[in-house]
Amino acid sequence: MLKHIASAAIAASVLMSSSAVMANDWFVGATVGSANHGFKADEDGDKPKFKDTYTGLRAGTFINDNIRVYANLGQVKGTDKESIGPVSLTGKIKNQELSVSADYVDNLLQLENTKYFVGGTLGYNRMKLDLDIEEGNDKLSASGKDNAALYGVQFGLIQEFTPSISAELGYRYSRMNNKVNLNNPDFDEPVEFKQKDQKLAYINVSYRF
Repeated sequence: MLKHIASAAIAASVLMSSSAVMANDWFVGATVGSANHGFKADEDGDKPKFKDTYTGLRAGTFINDNIRVYANLGQVKGTDKESIGPVSLTGKIKNQELSVSADYVDNLLQLENTKYFVGGTLGYNRMKLDLDIEEGNDKLSASGKDNAALYGVQFGLIQEFTPSISAELGYRYSRMNNKVNLNNPDFDEPVEFKQKDQKLAYINVSYRF
């Protein structure tokens, strides 16, 4: 598996660095999924728990029968609501991703139209976080954002329905060390959030030209 990931990553580097590389099998696709973010716990050991939805688009090409590379444009939105006595806390998170992926693709158990893939992703993640604290008619708000590198690995299955249309079920684990400080003059001290990783389960439908 590591050999396949390395081969896919090398292929992606060659494609991006050389204008001489061309391919005929281009594809575009749409992705939806569910994401779970890992945060560093605060001093009390608490972590936010967002219910996140991922939506995205991709476009890429097959270099050969086994190597594909593609660009991803995706967004994750989530909300976390908690109540502590009369106090209501609402957090809203948005992650915007721009990345490049490379996969090794091959037939699964000699099945003609069912394939597996494994690969890696490298890119950029922008995290924005909003926090609202309400008690009766009083409300405090704060927001912050941060940019960080994103890198991860993915694997899954592809089912080809026609030579042009396929569906993909995949899982990706990514690291993105975004750090946001939420500050408000009425806060005793800034509230810090450190996002460590993202676990994404997704479905993609693609059209191959």
